[in-house]
Amino acid sequence: MGAASPVRVLHVIESYGSGSLTAAVQYVHSTPDLEHHLLRRIRADYVPFGEETLFATVAELPGSGLRSIGTVRRTVRRLSPDVVHAHSSFAGLYARLALRAGRSARVVYTPHCFVFERTDIPRPLRGLYRLVEWALAVNTTVIAGCSAAEARAARAWRTCRRVVHVPNVATVGMATTRPRDSGRPLVVALGRISAQKGVDFFLSAWRELRQRGGDVGALWIGGGDAAGVARLEASGVEVTGWVSRDRVLDLLASARLYLHTAAWEGFPMSVLEAHRSGLPILVRDIPAFHHVPATVRAGDPGELASLAEQILLDPSCAAADANRSVWEDALSAHSPALQRARLLEAYGVG
Repeated sequence: MGAASPVRVLHVIESYGSGSLTAAVQYVHSTPDLEHHLLRRIRADYVPFGEETLFATVAELPGSGLRSIGTVRRTVRRLSPDVVHAHSSFAGLYARLALRAGRSARVVYTPHCFVFERTDIPRPLRGLYRLVEWALAVNTTVIAGCSAAEARAARAWRTCRRVVHVPNVATVGMATTRPRDSGRPLVVALGRISAQKGVDFFLSAWRELRQRGGDVGALWIGGGDAAGVARLEASGVEVTGWVSRDRVLDLLASARLYLHTAAWEGFPMSVLEAHRSGLPILVRDIPAFHHVPATVRAGDPGELASLAEQILLDPSCAAADANRSVWEDALSAHSPALQRARLLEAYGVG
């Protein structure tokens, strides 16, 4: 008898170029014995890093939502995957409207932050999005939440057959140590400049830090909204625009502290990348981080500046070392081994 064919997984990514892409690439790294295919819609800010070679086939989603639903259906008929893994809200919508979960394939959905978590849209609209997600969960084999908070929200609906927490992990091959620099302290943020990422929160914290007498520089790695870029640059923050992954690592290595000021998240890959780069990390107090100790979370810019000051102005580096230790414990579950085990559970393998 011949060897059994590997389990075939079709990844559907509507926002190809964001954190969901980084997470999906890591899923492939964690399950190299499976056969991975890709159906994507490329974002304008996408910077390729050779990841396409990880997939057996790559196809494109059209710009129209209705056409995308049809494309998902036709691609599933052509490939006959065992699993369709939809990443983020629109891909989850397309896949669950196109397919009957469990009939043609297992439908696995990772929200990478539910859309109803957004604080920049009216409350009634957020309520509508929540209702849509609740209804679509009926046609979902597994919701594979990327954070404990995401999985907890899905379990509360009791409409999905199964919920699994699949922790994000840092990109394969990233350094775990970094040299300490003795120059001017630099705080850094990483991600798309948008309402989500809390540009004004970041600016307010940095300004307060400087008012306290700290000669501290600021760097934002990424690009995005022109108005947000203008506000950052007008305040003296250096904005890199979109750069390659290798350049991101170089820039992280030049910093003294990573600040994550997003107003909503699933679980951000950038925090894991900063940790793997050896940076101390401070985050805005949002549900995605409620499981980490309060000593590394801040509810307002002033509190964030106070915590940053303790780390940056401590010549012994004891505060920075303590911060890294806190994150080492908090992120212990974000391991490739556990991610693999949870993915295989979600995919129904083994």
